[in-house]
Amino acid sequence: MSAHPVSRLQWLSWGAAALAGTVGAYAASTLVASARSYCDAAWEPQHRFAHGFEWLVLTAAAAGLAVAAAVLARWATVRGPRSVRASSQVAVVLFVVTALAWWYVTAEATPAGYPGDSGLCPADNVPPWWPGWFPT
Repeated sequence: MSAHPVSRLQWLSWGAAALAGTVGAYAASTLVASARSYCDAAWEPQHRFAHGFEWLVLTAAAAGLAVAAAVLARWATVRGPRSVRASSQVAVVLFVVTALAWWYVTAEATPAGYPGDSGLCPADNVPPWWPGWFPT
């Protein structure tokens, strides 16, 4: 038996981390799909199919990385107070999910120079509603 058994609460927190990863992946994927469909840039049927596959991969990666981050945060703070363990896990999971979503949206959402057909976006395919603080 290990020195520090995993409690039911810990299993729940890892499940919550996986859920946070899934929600983050969904939000990033939805933003990418919205930008591409609005500008009609890289949104042909084959791109929509690839986007669906990317969503599955992104979801698995985000959920897996979030759980791994929670496990590592627990391992790193196993001797600390419970509040420190819990807050460090939340912070690490949120950081990992945010970083992965940020990277994905930055890399995929606005394909510069791709010939968009909607006429609603400039040549860089950045929709007018795109947040100015978010990189393209």
